[in-house]
Order: sequence, then structure tokens, then C-alpha cells
Amino acid sequence: MMPHEAILDDVAVYALGSLPASDAQRVRAHLQSCDECREEYEQLRPAVDALAYSAESCPDLVHGAVVASPLLKTRIMQQVQREAAAPPRSNVGEMRAVRPIVWPAYAVAAACVIVALITGVFNISLSDQVRQKNAELALTQTRSRVLAKDLADQRTALADLVAADSQHYTVAHGEVVVHGNRLYLTMDALPPAPKGKVYQAWTLRSGAARMSPSVTFVPNAGGVAVVPVPADASKLAAVAVSIEPDGGSKQPTSTPTFVLKLN
Repeated sequence: MMPHEAILDDVAVYALGSLPASDAQRVRAHLQSCDECREEYEQLRPAVDALAYSAESCPDLVHGAVVASPLLKTRIMQQVQREAAAPPRSNVGEMRAVRPIVWPAYAVAAACVIVALITGVFNISLSDQVRQKNAELALTQTRSRVLAKDLADQRTALADLVAADSQHYTVAHGEVVVHGNRLYLTMDALPPAPKGKVYQAWTLRSGAARMSPSVTFVPNAGGVAVVPVPADASKLAAVAVSIEPDGGSKQPTSTPTFVLKLN
């Protein structure tokens, strides 16, 4: 009777599709009565069906990839080492008594191909994970820079609004504050804009004939809004606010809430 370990190897080679027909029939019959060999074969089938690698594989729970089963590789390597270490036989009768080993060469070749292919799949999967993590890191860094800039802008605005040398101009529903070349709208009692409408700031450069559109904004429930106006205040002749369609307008479409001359 063949050693059970050899039968397990036959099961692995049978799953690889490299076992001779006569031995394959013997393995199929053995699988009907041996739970261990049947379980071994069942472990091989998903890799054969899903990856078409014709070899044993198992899931890597850490990386989510498919990797070669260490059991198959270990048994094949042990067999190869035993064959290499075995002393040469001088007795022809003894050599004939030993079962000819035909399939291990197929198994070793198939195992090498499988390990290479599955390692390649694993490397691709790992590379994808690295790229994904790098993209997530880049997005996080971008968000951090945006948040840091917003925080810095808010600190600058707060300092400008309370600075002793800032200029405060009273307008309807609030003030316009100028500090150096920075300009802010500080509204504290703006009525809600109609549905589908927003407030929009307008600036008039010195020497220009028309107002230029600037930022849009919506006050909070209390009518409060602090709006930095992205313009060089030192070069402006006037600033205004009007109610415009959501998204803003290129030219005012309503009577301004206020128009303030600066210079």
C-alpha cells in the first residue's frame, strides 16, 4: 500500500491536471473514502476554477490576495530533497521494486509556475493597495493644507476686524471694514435672501466704469455674515452688495442693498 503522504501528493498533482489517467482513476476512487484527501482536493478546487492556475492556493487573510498553499510546496520540496539525498541503487531488482516517480517533475514545474504567477498577482494587489494608500495620504495632506489656510485666514480676519487702525464704514445691515489692502463685509442684520437667491458683493476699481462681480454669500439664521472680499482695497473706488440668482451674476440684476464709496 502506498504511504498516505504519497497519496496526498497524487491528490495535489491530480488537481494540477498532470496525473496520468491510470493514477487519476485510483485517486478519484480514494477520494470517495478518505476525508483528509478529499478536504485537500476541495482546497485545491477554488484556485483551479477561479485562477486557472491548476494548483493549490489559499486566501491570505491579511492582504486579501490568493497565495500558494505552503502544504503543497513543502511536500514537493521534501520529495525533491529526498530524491537528491538518496544513495544510488546498485541492485536492479531493488530499483524495479520502487514505484517509478514520473509525476514529481510535472508537479515541481507546475508549482514553480504557480508560485510565480500567484506571487505576481499578490504583488499587483499589494501595489494597488500602496497606490490607494498614497492617494488617500495625498488627499488628507491636501485637506490639511486647506484647513490650515482657512484657519490662518480666519485668524487674519479676526485680527483685522479688531485692529485699532482698521477703518469701519457703516452700511445698511452692518459695516465694511478695511485694514491695509484687505476688505471685509461684516453684516449683522441681513434679511434672508428669497428662495433661489444669494447675496453678492461687487467691487469697482478706481477708474473703471462698471462694477465687477465678486463673492456670493448667505447669512446665517440671525442675518450674520463676515465675508472677506478678494480684492485689493487700496485700488477700489467702491464696494456694493445686491441680491442675485443662486450662482451669482455678471452684472447686478437688483437694486443694491448698499453702495459704499471708498476713495
